[in-house]
Amino acid sequence: MFVANHNSWMDIPFLGYAIGWHNYKFVAKKELEKVPILGKAIMVGGNVCVDRTNRKSSMLALKQGMKWLDEGVNLCTFPEGTRSRSGQLMPFKNGAFKMAHKAGAPVIPISIVGAANVMPSYWMFPYRPAGFNGCKVVVHAPVESHDKTEEELAEAVRQSIISGLPEEQRPMEIN
Repeated sequence: MFVANHNSWMDIPFLGYAIGWHNYKFVAKKELEKVPILGKAIMVGGNVCVDRTNRKSSMLALKQGMKWLDEGVNLCTFPEGTRSRSGQLMPFKNGAFKMAHKAGAPVIPISIVGAANVMPSYWMFPYRPAGFNGCKVVVHAPVESHDKTEEELAEAVRQSIISGLPEEQRPMEIN
């Protein structure tokens, strides 16, 4: 399972470029099915859609994701649940880690740096070339899930992602 931070629509193509364009599905929020073109692509591609307002749907998505992992298909997800408007890493939701832990799958943390410089969350289309201001994707060492609790797995992945982010994308310290 690939897990990355999320603060721009450009995170998706950057992630695809970094890990290749084959043998994976995205875990996406169900609301994205309503987005023209993207929604159709999500449904036709057999990606995992999570309805965060419906517990039964969430459980079905968890089972579908575990099935993909058991079949050797990688999953890609953004555990923050939505794009960060501030650019700083937000708290993680636990679904990705629950899925990986139950399936015994390793998690590969990915830090996406500077994507919001190319396409901020408030902008409709990219307005700068991707090389501008140091956009990069940092792929970290896998974190095994079988020897950790879900909480330990989530924290290890979070710390790994933070280690690859510049200061302005790291979460604010809470005092």
